[in-house]
Amino acid sequence: MKNVKHRNMLYQVGTINSLLRGVYEGDMFFDELTHYGDFGLGTFDEVNGEMIALEGRFYRIDADGNARLINGEMKTPFAVITHFRGYDEHSIGSYDDIVSFEEDIQKRFESRNIIYAILVEGAFENVELRSEHPQPKTHRPLSETISEVQTKFSFEDIEGSMVGFWFPKYMNTINVPGFHFHFIDKDKKHGGHLFDMRLKNATVKIVKIFDFGMHLIHTPLFENSNLDQMDEAGLNRVEK
Repeated sequence: MKNVKHRNMLYQVGTINSLLRGVYEGDMFFDELTHYGDFGLGTFDEVNGEMIALEGRFYRIDADGNARLINGEMKTPFAVITHFRGYDEHSIGSYDDIVSFEEDIQKRFESRNIIYAILVEGAFENVELRSEHPQPKTHRPLSETISEVQTKFSFEDIEGSMVGFWFPKYMNTINVPGFHFHFIDKDKKHGGHLFDMRLKNATVKIVKIFDFGMHLIHTPLFENSNLDQMDEAGLNRVEK
């Protein structure tokens, strides 16, 4: 019998398109999700804050940017998780913004047709973040409601970690095409969805992912939503 090589699998709950379309309730508990990995990002029912998973611990970032360990009985309508192992490691210097950083990191990719998990650990001059209060009791598109519920905040001269993924464009109805990062500080007290940053120096670890699994939300709202087309303008308003 041939030796079977173990490969990292990325596991996802819901789709980015379902979240954009107002499917804000999930049916998977975080206690279940932890079996699929130790590294990832996502959100909670009603998009009530940002989720970040690092080194096997799962945190919720509230609307004020405070990080706390989650209750495993919480549910998620959108999350992405993997085991972070078998990475390539690079030391990098300073960057003035997220755009120049992402352009440089892409040069290290083997292919633009696979998925990457990315961990950045270092010292930052500045990070620009956001998190959210719960959604209104409606199912309006997220691009319409995000300005009503999100709060933006920044931190200066901070050490911490960027946890993120890069997805190819052909998967744009499934996940955010390109880069998607969340941030948590070294002391695990503050964080959020990352909009921009100025980096002093850091170590970047990149995992290549060739295996992909999904949990399609088992609720009437998900099952009856029209998820055939992607709202790219709405995605940019929400993520960028």
